[in-house]
This record gives sequence, structure tokens and C-alpha cells, in this order.
Amino acid sequence: MAGGKSHKYVWNKGQFDTVDPQATDYLLGVFSTSHMSYELDRDNSSTGQPSIAEMTRKAIQILKKDDDGFFLFVEGARIDHAHHETKAKKALHDTLAFDDAVKAAVEETSDEDTLIIVTADHSHVFNIAGYPAIGNDILGLVDPMDPEDVPIDKMPYTTLVYGNGPNYTRNNLTGVDTKDKEYQQPAAVPAVEETHSAQDVAIFARGPMSHLFHGVHEQTYIAHVMAYASCVGMNKEHCSKTYYPPCTQASDALTINLFLFYLSITFIYLIR
Repeated sequence: MAGGKSHKYVWNKGQFDTVDPQATDYLLGVFSTSHMSYELDRDNSSTGQPSIAEMTRKAIQILKKDDDGFFLFVEGARIDHAHHETKAKKALHDTLAFDDAVKAAVEETSDEDTLIIVTADHSHVFNIAGYPAIGNDILGLVDPMDPEDVPIDKMPYTTLVYGNGPNYTRNNLTGVDTKDKEYQQPAAVPAVEETHSAQDVAIFARGPMSHLFHGVHEQTYIAHVMAYASCVGMNKEHCSKTYYPPCTQASDALTINLFLFYLSITFIYLIR
């Protein structure tokens, strides 16, 4: 206890699970000497690591005790890492874990006073090829192959492919377990690591001022909306009830909770 505030430091899931959000004001969790584990590799025991969803939920439970509002940043960094290694299975499972974190945030908050934003900083040269049958395993081979889509070399190919990356050799995949978590999807151009690409990334939002997100936006626009929604910085006329009642109806003290989910968890920032 320092300055009337309680704080804790934890370094494994067992310690993390015992933290009482109602009795904790500041929490620092360091669960690895480097990156967090991929979800498929994560040790879920008491000596392992909490999931990104568990960390998100605990963070919200601690932060939302503050009547002045809060900002929480959550990054699903290992999705990006798996793509760079062209390990699609790990990338997809970390994306599912990230989805669970967003769900946890929705369950722990109200869209009346909490703006949740989900976006990414870039895309990858990751794509779907061919016309696999309905129900065909996304991690498997294109089956059956349409006569018009049979490769010139007549060898099977995976549904998921990369534009560049380490696994650029064209091999016969018959009998190869392409569903293994360590399998590297084929790449068209040899590279030490797969790279980012140029597609526009999606942005999703719910809560106060979420209607300002639509179509394609520059990334700097996100910060402007966050400041505008939370009545921080310039242009705060809308913060007055007499100017725009719906904006502050659920937030009389001008406190809007903000979440920025970034698809790109190494760690979570807790900002009070």
C-alpha cells in the first residue's frame, strides 16, 4: 500500500488469478522474459500465462472503479508474429483469442459510457486460393480442385497462402500435415520473413461517438475521435448538455471510458 493505493506485481497465471480487482488499484504483470506465448503454445496452468481475454477482463475490473473514467490499450501482437513466420494456424488461433478479449470488454462495460475501438495497423500478404468445397478445412488442401484450377504441375496446394515468406519451395503436399501448428504455408516469393501489405484494414466501434467511424479513415483520425468522444483537448462544445444532450446523457461528469484494441499480447498498458 502506497499513498492510499494498493498495488501488486505478478509473474504467472496462478498469482494473476488470485488478484482481487476490488482490492487492487495498480497491477503489473510480467509473464515472460520476451514475447507472450502463442495461444496454441500457452501454458494454462498456475505456472503459465493468463490469456489476453483474462488480462483484459481483470484490467477493466480494476480500472472501472475510477469515477473519472479510464483508457485501456490492448494489443494482440502475436497475430502479426505468426504471419511473419507464415504459420497461419497460430495466427488464426491468436485472432480467436483476441476475439475473446473483445467479448470480455463488451461484457464488462456498457455502450452507454464506453467507446470500444477495434482496428489494426496494417495487413499481411495472406490470402485464400482456389475454390475449396464447403466445409473443407481452412488449414487443409484445396479439395476437390476444379478442373480449371488444377496447377500446371498437378500437385495439390493449400487454401491459405502467402505472397512471400520462408516456405517458398513448391513441394508435393500429399500426405503432409498442413494442419500442424508449426506448418508454414507456402509463399510465392522467397523471404526471411513474410511482410506487411497495403490493403485497408477494418475498424469497428461501439459506444459514444462510434457513429463517427465509417468507411475508410487515416489512422490519425482514430485519435481525434477518441479525444472528441472523451472531451479531451480542443473542440469540447459538444460536451455541454445544452449543446448536445445525447453525448453526455450517460456521462454527466464527461467521463468516457476508452478501449483501443490493436490487432497486430505482448503486454497490457493500464493508464489511470
